[in-house]
Amino acid sequence: MATSQTGQRRLQWLAGVTAAAAYLLIVIGGAVRISGAGLSCGTDWPLCNGRLLPGADLLALVEVLHRLGALIVIVLTAGLTYTAWQNRARDRWYSRLGLLALSLVLVQAGLGALTVRTRLSAPVVALHLGVSLVYLATTLILATRALTEQRHPVPAKPVLGWLGWITSGMLFVLLVSGTYTAVRGGGFACPDWPICGQSWLPEGWSAVDIQLIHRWLALATLLLLVLTTWRAWRREVSPLVTGLTIAALALFIAQVFVGAATVWFQLNPAVRAAHLAVSAFLWALLILALTADQLGLAPVPVRRQFRVQRAMQVLRDYWVLMKPGVMVLLLLTTFCAMLVAERGWPAWHTLLWTLLGGVLSSGGAAAINHFWDRDADALMTRTRTRPLPQGRLRPEHAAIFGVTLSVLAVYLLTAFVNPVAALLALAGNLFYVFVYTIWLKRTTPQNIVIGGAAGAVPPLVGWAAITHTISLPALLMFLVVFAWTPPHFWALALYKRTDYAVAGIPMMPAVRGEEETRRQIFLYTVLLVLASLAFYPTGALGLFYLIAALVLGARFIWLTAQLLRERDDRIARKVFFYSMQYLGLLFLAMVIDVLIRSHWG
Repeated sequence: MATSQTGQRRLQWLAGVTAAAAYLLIVIGGAVRISGAGLSCGTDWPLCNGRLLPGADLLALVEVLHRLGALIVIVLTAGLTYTAWQNRARDRWYSRLGLLALSLVLVQAGLGALTVRTRLSAPVVALHLGVSLVYLATTLILATRALTEQRHPVPAKPVLGWLGWITSGMLFVLLVSGTYTAVRGGGFACPDWPICGQSWLPEGWSAVDIQLIHRWLALATLLLLVLTTWRAWRREVSPLVTGLTIAALALFIAQVFVGAATVWFQLNPAVRAAHLAVSAFLWALLILALTADQLGLAPVPVRRQFRVQRAMQVLRDYWVLMKPGVMVLLLLTTFCAMLVAERGWPAWHTLLWTLLGGVLSSGGAAAINHFWDRDADALMTRTRTRPLPQGRLRPEHAAIFGVTLSVLAVYLLTAFVNPVAALLALAGNLFYVFVYTIWLKRTTPQNIVIGGAAGAVPPLVGWAAITHTISLPALLMFLVVFAWTPPHFWALALYKRTDYAVAGIPMMPAVRGEEETRRQIFLYTVLLVLASLAFYPTGALGLFYLIAALVLGARFIWLTAQLLRERDDRIARKVFFYSMQYLGLLFLAMVIDVLIRSHWG
């Protein structure tokens, strides 16, 4: 029995990793094609211009790394197929799906070589993507079956049924046609949207006609996706299926919006890579929804549940998932960093899209945090009234909501701000979710110290939104927020120490004691104030800021010194609330200083 369980766990791990690797390989392959690296090795394969290593040619190195990634996926698939065959007694589909995945990945390798040999022939590239999508679907289905330990009886007629399969098929055709259109040079063949000049319908097979066909396919896919989502919502279906279809619809609408903006405004070429990444993610969502529907996972009458709740309460609960209190501080640091970088008011569209991206990224990470910590939240008085512990929202919906917001954040920042800001936002989001929430929070009292790096990223995003790069002032802002985080959260942990102890979260007061926590708060506050003063000697900010930083910092140090001397929870509360005022006023002082120096200096 133990051996059987070990084999099942190995299959689950391999299936999940292989599916993730398959998705990443599709995204990287698209980036290679868009960047022009696909032909940097000439028509050689598997060698690159007759050599194993490409030398100093950066594009050729990117292509070689892509091929190396494909080799890793082949190895993972071979291991997955072997493990699935070992576990075939548990589910006959394991071995079938494993063998199919192995066959598809080998075909992919051959098509990869053929794309190089034919110098990125449009039909071959489109076929290459099509097989990649089928391979991704196969690994996702296998992963879903392996990860589902408790299955409900399969319904006689799945809810999505033929409509779900037709929608998925249409999305598949749309994605393949999009790649064909791009390789044929039809991406910018029509300077207008949604029509092309005076043309509504294709009249032949020119680049313009191919672009029009792609747009009509997109419209048909959108209508089918709306019907599929409505069907999942109206019928008694699992919250997982409902959430996945709604997320797919939301992302598809964003796809249409960004696609139109790309035509209108000739957006950054990186948008095309992001467009493909979101398209593949959409495909994954639909495949997961269909698989969950076929398996009958956790059926719940969603419509009936919704009827007993007021719509405004549902909206408020989703707003709570986004942790608006934390979000305000993050957006404030982003906003101020943009003003300092611009030395004035930035372009309205850059400001709007950067702040919207910040809302989505912060809200997405917070929703995932709610999902992961729902068991601990139910034990703490401060958090037990949140939507998930109270059962007002389904955990599956919270997780899907968080992931969808996170994807939208990176996509919109890439499309309408710049790729540097998008990558920084993604790094902060992933760090908060995986490093802080999943790893550090329940394992070490230093969780806040290390995890504070995630909260310190927004100023970097704001700075990069204006300058497309990171420089010393932005790094100093990062350092200030990083040093601010421990005294802020440890002050909260002091007067909420019972909550954290009950929940089993190793915050500093519960592990090292109150005395050590007070001492650490004081030391980090001193470090914070010293970090805040570094702007002046480096020339980043002037005299007004220096005076403001000294006054604000002196008040902070005085409060934490009082906390060190007196054992009173009221002072801990005072430190906690002042810390938020301190950060907001400090960043506001940066803006005022820059404006003074710009206009009167």
